[in-house]
Amino acid sequence: MPSSTAEAPCPRCGRPRVCGATTGDCACFGLDLSPELQRELRRRWSDCLCVACLSALQRGAPFEAPQAEPARTR
Repeated sequence: MPSSTAEAPCPRCGRPRVCGATTGDCACFGLDLSPELQRELRRRWSDCLCVACLSALQRGAPFEAPQAEPARTR
């Protein structure tokens, strides 16, 4: 997936991510994503996801990121 910026939040989870695709050294290069998953990723997002999200999706996680639980007050 081409990245519009080298550093931007992950469009799935919002966490910071750094895309090294333009430099030829990105952590996602080590992931083996199925052609079906790659197609769905391109359909859903126009930018790169963080390695944590890609790894989770590779293992079968749902496409929607889990919502963070609200902070509890005492």
